Amino acid sequence: MSEILEQIDHSFWGTVQRRSGYEGWDLEQDDSLPDGTDVKLRFDFDDPNNPTVQENYSVIRSRWSEIWPRIVDRIAQMKSDYGYSDAKYDPASDWFSISVPDDRIEDGAEWSVMLQAAEAGWLIDFRGWEDFGGQGVF
Repeated sequence: MSEILEQIDHSFWGTVQRRSGYEGWDLEQDDSLPDGTDVKLRFDFDDPNNPTVQENYSVIRSRWSEIWPRIVDRIAQMKSDYGYSDAKYDPASDWFSISVPDDRIEDGAEWSVMLQAAEAGWLIDFRGWEDFGGQGVF
């Protein structure tokens, strides 16, 4: 994980931070995989005061129980396709990065989810709510 350069308490987000090596802000939250493994989620965004970004975050979280299983299954499929099906999530060093777009998801904005893992980054691109591509980033 990278060094926290700046941290603020925001009225909408709570505590958000800027990290070395990354542009923008992130909100870190805990979640779990279907097998119970603890995971870190980082919601990344440019401007914590942008109302559209706040709305997008809220709608992602409200649909999380529908989106999360799709993300986990899609990444498992990509890992298998690339020959990394045995690579397990490491809670000490891996995390999921969710890019929250500046344009409305409901209007088809593009956004992504990436598992930042030791072996590779596993990227899923979305347009609105539809998965329109994925790849391993080595």
